[in-house]
Amino acid sequence: MTAWAELGWGLVCGAAMLAVASNYRDIAWRIHGFMSNTVGVNRLLTPAVIRVVCGVLATASLVSVAVGLARSPS
Repeated sequence: MTAWAELGWGLVCGAAMLAVASNYRDIAWRIHGFMSNTVGVNRLLTPAVIRVVCGVLATASLVSVAVGLARSPS
């Protein structure tokens, strides 16, 4: 049961990161706006950087889900 929960969690996180990477409803701009006034945040944190990082994380998460499904016993 925990294996299925882990696969579900990876799928949900991958879908959320993919939504940020595709800039659905300007999510990356909202994250940038929230974090831009925080102490210690560098000027390199731009919406483009947020979208690229979330795209890489979405790819890693979805590949992990696909590998987990391929390895699961049927």
